[in-house]
Amino acid sequence: MKTGVILEELEQGVQRLPSLSLVVQEVLRLLDRDDADFAAIEHKLSQDQALAARVLRVANSPFYGMPREITSIHEATVLLGTHTIRNVVTTAGIIGLFPPEAGGALDRVGLWQHAIGVGVASQVLGRRVGLERETAFTAGLLHDIGKLVLDTLFEPLYRRVVRRCAEADLPFIEAEREVLGIDHAEVGRRVAEHWRLPPVIVAAVAGHHAPGDAPEAAVVHVADAMTRALEIGNGGCDRVPAPDEAAWRRLGLGEQEALACLREIDALNRSANLFL
Repeated sequence: MKTGVILEELEQGVQRLPSLSLVVQEVLRLLDRDDADFAAIEHKLSQDQALAARVLRVANSPFYGMPREITSIHEATVLLGTHTIRNVVTTAGIIGLFPPEAGGALDRVGLWQHAIGVGVASQVLGRRVGLERETAFTAGLLHDIGKLVLDTLFEPLYRRVVRRCAEADLPFIEAEREVLGIDHAEVGRRVAEHWRLPPVIVAAVAGHHAPGDAPEAAVVHVADAMTRALEIGNGGCDRVPAPDEAAWRRLGLGEQEALACLREIDALNRSANLFL
């Protein structure tokens, strides 16, 4: 398939992408309010059984160490708080559009585990540049969304990308450009703009392989490298890329700071799979 045809089909495919469910959108809108109405949030969560079950699963995880089972959405929202509820709802909403059990060239369960890991790592690293924690998590979660779109639209070609990456020991993004004429970071930018996400998230997704001067892109770039080093999930390629030195400096990471961040990321990710 010629590059021009691929790009034309890609543009049409991005425009056809569905939005988040109405329940997810409404819960996120309620969480955005300074005076978050927990009764209204609980009511909305209760309208989506799968979403409610996910919230309860996180609340009952060993990470929170509750002495008894949490059985109500009310108890779960009080225990978890707005930050964690937002992360669970955001993750559930986006994963619902690209379910882990769907087939494709990629290990989607592994890819989502990796994406959630990068979201968690971005929260940890984002503190160093004053990046708001929910923004950091969402940017990390979505950094590889372009892979899922490409795998959905062009599965046979994407299998060639995976093979080329393995056989030639190429970085995944270079194999994409070679086979498709475009890479997942650029596709992710188009998806983020289509969903009308904030510019800071668009910049992070677009620049997570070449962060330049964007601090949010530097956060996700280093978070991606740390998550790969910790072998959290499967980003589609076994290579652990060396972090961009400018991005590393922007985060002010010395050896001890980096090790402390790695330990924190590793500990937090032990419960992150519950988001799936």
